[in-house]
Amino acid sequence: MRKLLTGVSDNITTHIDKILLWKKSFIDNTDQDVILLAFNATEEDINTLEKHNIQYQTVSNDSSETVNNSRLMPVSSFIREQQNKYDVILYTDVFDVAFIRDPFEDLDLVNYDVFVAGEGVTHNEEPWNTDVMQKCFSNRVAEMQTKEIFCSGVIAGKPKELANFIDDMWLMLLKSEKGHDIADQAALNLVVNDSKDIRLKRMYLSDNWCIHLAVGGPTDFFEAWGFRNAIQRRYGFIPYWSDYAIIHQFNRTPPIHKSLKQMFKL
Repeated sequence: MRKLLTGVSDNITTHIDKILLWKKSFIDNTDQDVILLAFNATEEDINTLEKHNIQYQTVSNDSSETVNNSRLMPVSSFIREQQNKYDVILYTDVFDVAFIRDPFEDLDLVNYDVFVAGEGVTHNEEPWNTDVMQKCFSNRVAEMQTKEIFCSGVIAGKPKELANFIDDMWLMLLKSEKGHDIADQAALNLVVNDSKDIRLKRMYLSDNWCIHLAVGGPTDFFEAWGFRNAIQRRYGFIPYWSDYAIIHQFNRTPPIHKSLKQMFKL
């Protein structure tokens, strides 16, 4: 089976150490392909990518939107172009994602086409997501309050279906009231909530596929904002980062970041 990891990065030279951890941790665990979408890459950025043998495709984008929002259509277009090359694609954030085992092993590609990863808490338990939803999709806040949050930083799927899913995110984004400059995650959660025709698999903390450390701990917010109690009440356990294939937002917890760099000799 042909598998691909992709993601978007700007400011490449500045963040090359993080990009190398993203790439190396994936290749060491899968021996599959990685292609970076290089947003508005400078000549220095291109030289940096080539120096480190990182496959890339350049994307020029002059949108006034943040990268979180403006990346959606270029990503969708790129993924759609890969339909005849890859069977499954993992699309993630780049600066704060690492892998400690093959992330594709957990995916049931017989029964599902798209996979999203839950954060472990609901909207009414997490102030940032609630604030974005209120500012961007105020008419949907009430119905989303008790729904678990899914993160836009890690999405997987078969190329055609994944591209369609990201297109749906973009179409939802167009309806945003634009009260917040990062609305892609709110859009994703509404698409997940509204999905009927998609063979969508919601991956929870209990699936041990992906952990989002901003919420899943151990950050300052884990205790202060009640995430520990909410997760333990819902799942009956406290997640530990090394039990998961995908570690997202490791940069929120410096000791885990350090452990990952040591693990992959970076």
